[in-house]
Amino acid sequence: MQGIEDLDLGSIIAWAGGVVVGLGIALAAFRSFLFICRPNEVLVVSGKRHQQAGGGKSNFTVIQAGTHWRVPFFQTVYRMDTRLMPIELLVTRVLSNGGIPLDVHAIANVKITTDPRYVYNAVERFLSVEDSIIRRTAQQTLEGALREVVSQLTPEQVNEDRIEFANKLLESTSDVFNKLGLHLDTLKIQRVEDEAKYLVNLGRAQIANAVRDAENAESQADQEVAQEVAAAHQRAELASKQAEIGIAQKRNQLRALVGQLEGKALSVERETAVVAQQARSQAEQELQALRKELETKRLTAEVVLPAEAQRRAAELIADGDAALRRQQGEAQAEVVRLMSEAIAAAGPQARELYVLSQLDTLVALAAARVKHVTVGEIHVVDGGGGDSLAALSAGYPGMVASLLGTLRQVMGIDIQQMLSSPAGGEPPEPRAGDGLPAARGGAL
Repeated sequence: MQGIEDLDLGSIIAWAGGVVVGLGIALAAFRSFLFICRPNEVLVVSGKRHQQAGGGKSNFTVIQAGTHWRVPFFQTVYRMDTRLMPIELLVTRVLSNGGIPLDVHAIANVKITTDPRYVYNAVERFLSVEDSIIRRTAQQTLEGALREVVSQLTPEQVNEDRIEFANKLLESTSDVFNKLGLHLDTLKIQRVEDEAKYLVNLGRAQIANAVRDAENAESQADQEVAQEVAAAHQRAELASKQAEIGIAQKRNQLRALVGQLEGKALSVERETAVVAQQARSQAEQELQALRKELETKRLTAEVVLPAEAQRRAAELIADGDAALRRQQGEAQAEVVRLMSEAIAAAGPQARELYVLSQLDTLVALAAARVKHVTVGEIHVVDGGGGDSLAALSAGYPGMVASLLGTLRQVMGIDIQQMLSSPAGGEPPEPRAGDGLPAARGGAL
């Protein structure tokens, strides 16, 4: 069983390999029989009859685009390159019309034609031929045509009108190239020379003629310029005179206009000055009125109102003082009345009681005499018995007694007698000099 399985697997692999190899061979065969025409070539298929455009028949055909399937054993396919082939042309000592030998150097670009009318000519002549042979054929053909065209033209025509020269060369080679199946794409004449220096001398003559013409033209131009300069000077002088006249006229007009403007300006200035003066006067009057009103208000504020306030304040103060004095007088009268009633009610001791009630005032009056007496330092010198300090201490009661004596002399009141009299005793008879109580009584 295992051998059978191995056999089947090997058969499958062999069969698959055979299929792959067969497909590869088939694809290679298919590719070898399929031809694709590239853009820069044409395919030539031999073994196939073809009806040409001119009515003839050929045993080959040309394919310029697309693909072609070659029939095995009956057809053969060739490729022809249609790319450009540059060719350098150089012909020497070619006799031109007039017998002047010329050397012509040109560059041409040639290729296999793709025109259906002439491509079969190219196949018949250049199929499987090397490019060098095609170049040499085209070069020889072009050189022959170049000699032919140069012999028909003068050196001046060849040198001056190279485009016409190239066109004639194209016309001359057109028929030959169609027969060959070639196409002249471009042709450029690079230079034309001659050994006899004919063209150079011709150029010198032309240069001389050109110089002469240029000198003549320059002389004529100088004359024309001189004429134009003279005419321009004349026109400039005329224009200058006219401009001066115009300027003088404009200046006169300007002076007149300036005079008018100055007159108007002076008039306006005078009117403005008058108006300004009137406005200044009116403003001054208004200012004086405002100043007067301001001064009135200032005087009212600084003098009248303060005076009125002071007068009113004085009146109020006077009223207050009068009321105060009136109240004080009434109070004093009430005090006197009450004291009179109290003294009358006190009886014989009324005088002593009154004096004692006024003792502070009396002492103050007595002390006023020694008010300004100042005691600085006291130096006590004792003889050794201790009497000086005792005498100084005893001096204070003496001072008080002296003060009371002074009070008795000034006021007529003997305080010591009042204080030493027995309670309820008769008061001492007033002396003739005791005027204060009497005065007090009188006042009461």
